[in-house]
Amino acid sequence: MTSPAPSPAQDSLDPIRALCDDGVLLETDTPAFHAAAESLAAEYATLFRTSRKAAGNTDAGELHNSLLVTEQGKLLFQTVTPDYFLVLLLDTTVYAGKALFEVSRATGSLQEELAY
Repeated sequence: MTSPAPSPAQDSLDPIRALCDDGVLLETDTPAFHAAAESLAAEYATLFRTSRKAAGNTDAGELHNSLLVTEQGKLLFQTVTPDYFLVLLLDTTVYAGKALFEVSRATGSLQEELAY
């Protein structure tokens, strides 16, 4: 028995991206989302910093990424530098593995841009 082919929604990654530093929204691809995202950015920054601290306090090592799955979507957090992280807000149908692969690829170029 073969698995069904992924639907276009499952195969496409069209996330809303927000690069945050201590809860300050630095960039987003969707201008309409920007106003709402500013209030959420601080909350997500707190969640990510707490997760990073917990990983360090329990000798689990450095936190590279984290995935939060809710009824309405998925949030993928990716460390870019010690001061910056990327948040991808994804539809529930998007494969988290593909999103993780794509954000890992993008992290290298973001690290170079933030170094200057």
